[in-house]
Amino acid sequence: MTQLIAPPAAVVGGSVVAFASGLPASHREDIYMSTAFAQNATRTAFNNGLSGDWFEYYRNQLKFLGWDVPKPETLLPMQNSLMGRQAMRCISTRLGEAFSQPMRRALEQMERNALALKVFDSTSLGSEGGCFQMIPCVMNGPNKVDMGIYHRQFQIRRDVSRFLFVEDQTLVYNSIEQMALITFNTLHYAQFRDKVKKSVISHSLEYLINLEI
Repeated sequence: MTQLIAPPAAVVGGSVVAFASGLPASHREDIYMSTAFAQNATRTAFNNGLSGDWFEYYRNQLKFLGWDVPKPETLLPMQNSLMGRQAMRCISTRLGEAFSQPMRRALEQMERNALALKVFDSTSLGSEGGCFQMIPCVMNGPNKVDMGIYHRQFQIRRDVSRFLFVEDQTLVYNSIEQMALITFNTLHYAQFRDKVKKSVISHSLEYLINLEI
């Protein structure tokens, strides 16, 4: 496949990825492919009982692809707010408007997109709980992209099919929120590009749903 897979924002399985204006399509595709690759590997390991810490395994997958992934900051939990709103507040407070603006627009589109919600919710939720990421991306030089990764992992009190925009937050307990700021070097990633894209197209592309922002 020669056509680039590079919308301005998308649901990628259990992640929402959004880009500030000015990022080349090739950079956007690199981030989509590596994010989908890491999620697929983590989901498989988690389902097979090989890992108990979803986010640590996910971050290690990104490290294998050449990403510099620092130890994440654990955030104080927020109460009485939608999960999506809580995530946006954390991104805005810690990373600023350049990161929060594209993510806010992506979430607005996602809330109106039934297919995107279905893919996101079905991928994020398991029998006892769930986890998801929000990843806003901003250009930082010719071959570098700054990326905020907001991660939330939680348990739920009963079966649900929706959670990000649901008012009833009493469903959620044992919630952990973490955030890391990563600089993605596209030149270093070049050695992994073909392998990752081939794997994603073969196994994970159905989890990527465009969001028009």
